[in-house]
Amino acid sequence: MGTAPRGRRSDEARKGVNAYLRYSALGLQMAGIILAAIWAGRWLDGRIALRFPAFTLAFALLGITGAMIFLFKETRR
Repeated sequence: MGTAPRGRRSDEARKGVNAYLRYSALGLQMAGIILAAIWAGRWLDGRIALRFPAFTLAFALLGITGAMIFLFKETRR
């Protein structure tokens, strides 16, 4: 009588799970972008044999910036 239709709860639960999975995947992708940038910086520092990890720091900052841009683009959808 005062209850919601049977399929409504499952639709709401499915939307919650989909949002959880979407944002979990987004976090993993951001971490992957940052880690790939750091790996590239470390590799480049090793090839050039610098004492100070300049490329690692620069690529880490670029990776963080790229991950944030990716985050903003994905959350607008």
